[in-house]
Amino acid sequence: MLLPFRRPSLQELMVQGPHLLAPTASDLDCNGRLGAVLAGYHYDLNLITVHGRSRFPGLYVWLRDGRRVAVRIPPGCLLMQAGKQLEWLTGGYIMAGMHEVVVTEATLAAVEAARGAGHSTWRISSTVFTHCASDAVLRPLGRFAEQPGSAEAYPAIKAGDQVQRELEAICLRKVTASPAAAGAGQVVRPPSPVANKTEPGAASTSGLSGTANNTPIGGVTGGLNNGSSCATGVAISAVR
Repeated sequence: MLLPFRRPSLQELMVQGPHLLAPTASDLDCNGRLGAVLAGYHYDLNLITVHGRSRFPGLYVWLRDGRRVAVRIPPGCLLMQAGKQLEWLTGGYIMAGMHEVVVTEATLAAVEAARGAGHSTWRISSTVFTHCASDAVLRPLGRFAEQPGSAEAYPAIKAGDQVQRELEAICLRKVTASPAAAGAGQVVRPPSPVANKTEPGAASTSGLSGTANNTPIGGVTGGLNNGSSCATGVAISAVR
């Protein structure tokens, strides 16, 4: 990911951050009803969330223009999704990515295929939540600091305090909890008007091969490199 600031770099801000690998599981034998919401409409409070490729489709993201899009991750790739801390560092140029996981027709087809092959029907999501270090200061960096209103909308704050405030907003903060213990907190926004709808033709089949060019969100990092303001908060990245 190319961003127009050099110091501090994202890598430097992440040193000793409370990063968290947080696997979640859904038993699709019990929860495999069409339209069932496995993860409600929300954004993540951290820096960047890394999603692997699931055997069972159902992950949706919202693009900046409001479109709800099914995610297809090509083999050998990861989905990199912006969290609130990256939104802070870019003064809102990159927005925290809204997303949800819903059981679709494609999910049910994958479940039936798994049953037929004698495989597990548990949907496992091994998601990595990367964070800025708790004592790192979040503020718009580089040219993002020069955008009108960015300093007021995203005032300087330590990352640990930002995490605590996000958790307070959804009543998850405990007085004794440390920022590290709260690393995987997810923030819910009001339900989207299309959050529980399955759109015809939108469901992905993550078990199929694909390339970044024929995926709904492949190549969106181009918005960072050509001077436009269309960054969507999601990107496909090849695993090397």
